[in-house]
Amino acid sequence: MDHLSSVTTVCILFASVLFARFLLARKTLKFLRGPPSPSWLFGHEYEFFKEIEVGKLSEPWILEYGSTFRFSGSFGEDVLYLADPRGLQHVLQTSSYHYPKPRDAQNSLRRIFGNGIVTVDGSTHQRHRKALNPAFSASQLKTFLSLFQRSTERLVNKWQKEYFVKDKDRGYQFVPVTTWFSRLTLDIIGESAFGYKFGALENKETTLSSILRHLFDDTTGSGLSKVTTFFKALRRELPVDPSFYNPLNPETPLLLTREDKRFNRWLEAAENAAKNILQNNAESGQRGAEEGSKDILSVLVRSNNVEDPKKRLDDKEVLAQMATIILAGHETTAGTTSWLFYELSRHPEQQQRILEEIDAIKLAKLDAGADGVLTSHDYDSMPFFNACIKEALRMYAIVITLTRCTDRDDVVPLSEPVISASGEKLTQIPVKKGQRIIIDVTSYNRLKSVWGEDADKWNPERFLDSKAQPTIALGVYSNLMTFSAGVRACIGWRFALQEMQTILAGLIPAFEFSIDPTADVFRAQLGGMVPMIRGKETEGPQMPLMVRPRALNKA
Repeated sequence: MDHLSSVTTVCILFASVLFARFLLARKTLKFLRGPPSPSWLFGHEYEFFKEIEVGKLSEPWILEYGSTFRFSGSFGEDVLYLADPRGLQHVLQTSSYHYPKPRDAQNSLRRIFGNGIVTVDGSTHQRHRKALNPAFSASQLKTFLSLFQRSTERLVNKWQKEYFVKDKDRGYQFVPVTTWFSRLTLDIIGESAFGYKFGALENKETTLSSILRHLFDDTTGSGLSKVTTFFKALRRELPVDPSFYNPLNPETPLLLTREDKRFNRWLEAAENAAKNILQNNAESGQRGAEEGSKDILSVLVRSNNVEDPKKRLDDKEVLAQMATIILAGHETTAGTTSWLFYELSRHPEQQQRILEEIDAIKLAKLDAGADGVLTSHDYDSMPFFNACIKEALRMYAIVITLTRCTDRDDVVPLSEPVISASGEKLTQIPVKKGQRIIIDVTSYNRLKSVWGEDADKWNPERFLDSKAQPTIALGVYSNLMTFSAGVRACIGWRFALQEMQTILAGLIPAFEFSIDPTADVFRAQLGGMVPMIRGKETEGPQMPLMVRPRALNKA
């Protein structure tokens, strides 16, 4: 971390305030069981967020203590760790606006996304959501479908030219699918949302992609240090965040960590890209000014021109929405799609089953006198095809955890009772105002009580059995927590789903996928869930799959 001496100064400056807050306002969950704290200073925060393998710590904890327990935060803080279905339903759906993101989480997200829909709360969030909803409706997404399909066809052609140009290349070739899917989804989001061509599939290097490669270097995983953990915990307790506020000079933060500076560089680059997009839009004749246009850029431009402050998005908010859509709209989908093809590479019989569903749909369309181009309805009508997508979303949620805090005293109901520290059975957890909560997305998605005894195994068939579905309605899609839930659920979940459907339907008929059986791919945390190969962690996220063309293979 830069300026360690400054950190020391800040620590001394606010020590009295910090410990006063401990004495006067510290919440306690001592009535709950939980893993013993390894350290008063760091609690479990350092080891939990430094652990590179997702679930290595949390899964044994849930087996021992249940899906709700006490998690030790820094400076002796008690944090509620929650993966219980009814508890999640209460926090994220029933009482959503009473469980906002904590200030420190909001500040970190503000550095990445600006004051956009991800970071704002309450009435401001309602205004942002209302402005953006038309652009993400199911009917509007259908207008993007042909673009999604053309982009996927470009990827197919790229792979054919780059990996299979000669007869000797008819066999399997290693393809870095994580890289290619990231390029594809960036191009898709640029052109569909903003009418802007990033040129990522053409290997055009952008400032955004350069910064993105190292955006979360010391946020989670092996790069996280104790100094970073300490400073994050310290400024969480301070009355103001010195990285955002300087009483002597409001224009200059009192202190910035390396992570803060990276996040600031990303937001600056993303906002510059957004400004270029808006400038291109203006130069091309104010595209999107027409009242009927519902694409994302048109919606943002119109929202910026509305006079009513209760409906208007100001200039900074428009840029923030664009920065949010650029990042959240391509990396998350690219990551999940990589995991989907990883599992299909391990199950060739499932690739064949998907191919048969696609071929059956195309044949029926041709027999009816239509062309063979698939529609949104066609995608939705293929049971196993969609079951595989759902299973990938379940097993490989890119966002690993969420953080919330309650704005009032409350009671969190549980569907799975837990045993208290005194041996009582608890069916609800009382929480005090300000209680911090860690929501474990990945653990809920793998709870055996929700998904069955094989919850930690890949099994798309579970989504074909209506009797096996969860009884508590949660999330926006198939009772998964992958897109979160409630009013703060991912607004672009339909967009992401249609992207995955289009990519799957475009690649499976063109290629066969396999994987080197000696490659030990595991779920790693680096900002989100990413694939890494055990023994090659220093090489960063990667998933080289073995690919060969179907047509060439049959020739």
